[in-house]
Amino acid sequence: MSSDIPKEEKNDTIKNFLFDTGTTSTRVIMWLIAIAIVSFVIGFGILAVSGYLPTTSENKVSPFRQTAILTPAFTTIPLDGATSGDIRITLGAGELTLQGGAPKDKLMEANVFSKAAEMQPDFTQATNNSQNTVTMTEPAHKKKEWFALHSPDSWANNWDIRLNDNVPVTVNVNVGAGHSQLALGSLNLDSLIVNNGAGDTEIDFGTYHGGPFHAEIHNGVGDLTLRIPRDSNTRILVHHGVGDITMNGFVQNDEMYTTAGFSPAFPVNEIIVGQGVGSIQLEAA
Repeated sequence: MSSDIPKEEKNDTIKNFLFDTGTTSTRVIMWLIAIAIVSFVIGFGILAVSGYLPTTSENKVSPFRQTAILTPAFTTIPLDGATSGDIRITLGAGELTLQGGAPKDKLMEANVFSKAAEMQPDFTQATNNSQNTVTMTEPAHKKKEWFALHSPDSWANNWDIRLNDNVPVTVNVNVGAGHSQLALGSLNLDSLIVNNGAGDTEIDFGTYHGGPFHAEIHNGVGDLTLRIPRDSNTRILVHHGVGDITMNGFVQNDEMYTTAGFSPAFPVNEIIVGQGVGSIQLEAA
């Protein structure tokens, strides 16, 4: 059965449909571009009003307050004749690197990079007899603005800390969220406490030959890597939740891991590990 619509009219209908479809697609694309531009402008305005625009030569005379810090803040803590140190570090969120290598007359050096001025740490120092106690704390969250706490830039908080290698030190590290990397092989440890709420933790005792120490490591959510000198007399007790445990160079007895040739008759490096969720890697090298 043939159609009653003439061929010419059919062609006109198809052309009109294609034209209308193309016009609609063009309008959709233009609307998407417009929405993207408006979103960018709004986001930029929020950054400007909140004061989290980077300080550059282009915005030196910006009417908005500047809180960005482009160069690290460097702090040194003198030894002041102390024969031991007590180092207490509390970082809310960010990246922490802790190692030895501070000058002989310094107990501690800290290089801090933060995108927001209010995230610069507070330092307190007290000397009791021959021990120098230093507390390095990120300001309380109540001091920060809501936008700073929830912005990705709030994670741009990096602490690089060096400690004295010669005097015995007690180290207490608390990190709410972030990556912690501790290279402690050159230190002379009395004790070590590490608490990391969320994030990966790497602790390397390297070629440690200081005095015997006691350590407690608590990792909430994240992977933990622990490296011990193979020739050390080390015992590790592991309480583990969810995740795998891999080891190299250790002798395992249930939850206890010891270095080869371990003997309780000699001074012992005692380490207690508590892990919530994440893998644990034990290496003796």
